[in-house]
Amino acid sequence: MRRFFFDPKSRSGDTVLLSEEESRHIVRVLRLPVGHEIELLDGQGTVYRAVIAAIDRRVAACLGAVVAAHLGGGRTVRVGQGILKGEKMDTVVQKCTELGVTRLSPFQSSRCQGKADPSQNRKRHERWQRIGLASCKQCLRPQPMQLDGPVPLAGVVEEEAGSGILRLLFWEEEKAVRLQDIPALAAAPAVTLLLGPEGGFSREEVDLARAHGWRTVSLGERILRAETATLT
Repeated sequence: MRRFFFDPKSRSGDTVLLSEEESRHIVRVLRLPVGHEIELLDGQGTVYRAVIAAIDRRVAACLGAVVAAHLGGGRTVRVGQGILKGEKMDTVVQKCTELGVTRLSPFQSSRCQGKADPSQNRKRHERWQRIGLASCKQCLRPQPMQLDGPVPLAGVVEEEAGSGILRLLFWEEEKAVRLQDIPALAAAPAVTLLLGPEGGFSREEVDLARAHGWRTVSLGERILRAETATLT
């Protein structure tokens, strides 16, 4: 069954108005008629059965029974990702959504490629949000991954200092420590992982992270592509 997101603020009783983007998809791409059954996600973890009630610039739908509800709790996994080129970053957003990452924080570091101006970053962020929502529909995830706008590396490195969250930086030059050497990982209620762009981290960036409590970890003997390292 087709799934669409709606803003809870657009709800009036059991009737909701979908966004113009979702409405265009229903009307112009899928050509779904009035009376067609769909599922609607409120972005907060609840999935409803619904029926298309009216078709206009914004489609109206009538909510029915709750299909699923997110209860919250459980382990949280945050990924700090050095911004990758083009479709590589799209892939990371898509797959992190599918794999259940709680929060994705893209950052700009010294070895990231491309521009970092505010206009470019805003467009990137909007694109990643669209990809994340589409991935939620595809994998039946009821609650979107939190997707931050791009920030400098220092913003991610310093944010959780002193929080007690287990923070791991994957670095190809780390030779001694692997995941099995961190017994706290199995019991940690919250974990943040930091991965670099195509060129990896500079030693100065690694030193900055270590100074703020990050532990460097190896992903093995092979040098992985940036997007492969994140999914691993």
